[in-house]
Amino acid sequence: MSDIYVTETDEAQLAATALAVKSAVDNQRRKETIQSVVTALLGFGVVIALLALIALIPSSKVTEQIIAYQAPPQEEDPPIKMKELTNNAQPKPPGASASMAKVIAAEATSAVAVPIPDVSIPDATFGMEEDFGPGFGSADGDGSGGGGATFFGSRREGKRVVFCVDYSGSMESDGGAGGTRISALKKELAASIKRLPKNMSFAVIFFSTNAWSIETEGPDYVGNGWNGLGEVPNAAWYPATQRVKAEVTGQIQKMPAKGGTNWFQPLKMAFNMSPRPNIVYLLSDGEPRDDVLNEMSEINPTGIPIDTIAFELPGTPAAQLMEIAQETGGKFTMIYQGKRLTGSAAEKLTDEDYD
Repeated sequence: MSDIYVTETDEAQLAATALAVKSAVDNQRRKETIQSVVTALLGFGVVIALLALIALIPSSKVTEQIIAYQAPPQEEDPPIKMKELTNNAQPKPPGASASMAKVIAAEATSAVAVPIPDVSIPDATFGMEEDFGPGFGSADGDGSGGGGATFFGSRREGKRVVFCVDYSGSMESDGGAGGTRISALKKELAASIKRLPKNMSFAVIFFSTNAWSIETEGPDYVGNGWNGLGEVPNAAWYPATQRVKAEVTGQIQKMPAKGGTNWFQPLKMAFNMSPRPNIVYLLSDGEPRDDVLNEMSEINPTGIPIDTIAFELPGTPAAQLMEIAQETGGKFTMIYQGKRLTGSAAEKLTDEDYD
């Protein structure tokens, strides 16, 4: 057998090969270690993320609570001070008390008007007896969004209304459909006041020879009224609350009808009120002794519309009422033989042939 000889060169190659193998093994282990660490970190991050999501999810369902609301009890109106109703205590004029001021402070009107269509001749007469007929105080509403008033079918929007009503002796005459004119007027006036929404203020000015208001001392209201000379007396605004309306309508029933007819005094008192009214009604059944048409620019300088009502009053006096309405931008209504007339039907009865 021949001998095998290993040269130095072969030994060097073996050593280099062993070193290369060892280096490769070390690199492989290093890579595996790094991969293990990265994998562990990623797994730890995933676990943390899952725990965070679990923590954000509510563990129990929230039950909604049902809350019941109970409106506070309605406060009673403060006592109204009025002559003939309390011991000679007078109502305070506007601005004298906080409660009155709040009632008449608002000036905004309703965005939606509820007009009442004019009809020439209604289907039935309005009541001179127990009840008013269709169209008078049945379903006009009260304009709860902004306020307004209705009187003998004439509808107006506003916050402050004055009723200037004729209480002369001729109002005791037959109303043309049973009962007297004054009884029919009192009934419709009371119904109009009762329909007023609570956010309004109102006043009633009575007139015959002189003019007076709720504050005027009785029982001689006509004699104690204003005759048109000297300082104009102040008429107070009243809040349209249920209690006040009931007391005022009760006072209206006590007023007697006597004396002549003058329109200057009641209109002057109405437009002298502070603040001024934005709804004015003038009702009369007789020809006035004064020439109020020539005084209109002095009485009503700002041109507030006046709705006039001729009450069983055809002819020239009715024509004067129609002219007042036309000059101020108001509406003219004729109540004749128990029927409500407007437009051409009412204008026809203003001809002097009916005098």
